[in-house]
Amino acid sequence: MRLQLSLVLVGLGFALTACQHNSLTSVDSEVNNPFKYDKRSAVCTVTPIVKEKDGSWKTTMAVRSDDGQCQFVVNDPDSKGAFPSFGMTATPTNGKTFLYNYDNRTYVRYTPTMAYAGSDKFTVNLIHKDGTLKTPLSVDVTVDNTGVQVPKPAVAAPVSRTTSKTKATKSRKKTARHSTVKKN
Repeated sequence: MRLQLSLVLVGLGFALTACQHNSLTSVDSEVNNPFKYDKRSAVCTVTPIVKEKDGSWKTTMAVRSDDGQCQFVVNDPDSKGAFPSFGMTATPTNGKTFLYNYDNRTYVRYTPTMAYAGSDKFTVNLIHKDGTLKTPLSVDVTVDNTGVQVPKPAVAAPVSRTTSKTKATKSRKKTARHSTVKKN
């Protein structure tokens, strides 16, 4: 009986070790991403990145201006990982961008201005591992505001009532007086 119980416990120990090992190897890297809880837009479509004739990269994005963000991942083709550095060369006029590296990936995120509809554009400068090669990535954005409603404040702003107390000014008209003096 004791032998059977110890064999069961040893088998259970091996099974738990195997389960723990499998869970460690299959953990999604996005679980620990500090930005995973940011609100995502209801519409977020990004086309594959295309290399232009001049060596720059280009992509297009469609997003809804519902106060959510749209993001995509871009990796250095040489290292197959994140770009060591990046920056903005042209910022969007109707939204904001956020660039960050996480888990050996470079994320490009765009959030349009609430309830905006129209086009936007921004350019990211991706700096490669050697530090001298820079690749501009141009992103053309189409923003849709279908169904987006701007929330109205729950309490109306107070109306300022300014009463101007102006002093009444008395003005005296100066009239020219002509004297009628006879000259002899």
